[in-house]
Amino acid sequence: MSTASINVPEDLSGRERRMYRGSFFLVIIGEAMIFVTLFSTRFLLAGTGHPDTLNTPLGLAVTVLLVISLAPLALGLSRVQKGSSGASWLWLAVFLGLIALALIIYDWSTLQVAVGSRYGENYVMSTGYHALHILLGLIGLAVIAGADGRGVFTTGNHWQVEAAAMFWTFVVMTWLILYAVFFIY
Repeated sequence: MSTASINVPEDLSGRERRMYRGSFFLVIIGEAMIFVTLFSTRFLLAGTGHPDTLNTPLGLAVTVLLVISLAPLALGLSRVQKGSSGASWLWLAVFLGLIALALIIYDWSTLQVAVGSRYGENYVMSTGYHALHILLGLIGLAVIAGADGRGVFTTGNHWQVEAAAMFWTFVVMTWLILYAVFFIY
């Protein structure tokens, strides 16, 4: 048996695909509850409004990069679903996500908000937890893009690509809410 045949998954039945999608969706819901807690804590402890020293243009740049990353992700997923390679599109989504993560790290290094304040504590905790999700999403997308580049996925079995796309979409949507919670309200 060749190593190539070991890595190529067999086609899944419709029931198996639904089971995997549903299970992963439950993981996303669990993660969403943590973010709901973080965001509600921000308002409970820090009220509304944000410091003038918050780097709003940087937050907007992260938002734009993450939203734009959804386009190559969708194109890559579509290509994989049709039996073609979507690796180059998936790598582009990874690249855009890496830039967004670098901007978040830069924001922390230049943060002029008092980290010990109620707002600062919530901001650092929420953006830090989200940055962890970005990192995990990027690792997942990179693994998927690499596997797709090797021709691992088929039209009958590509749920891992769908799961990575679902997680990345969750990451982007969560950032949109984070942006509204910390930069707008």
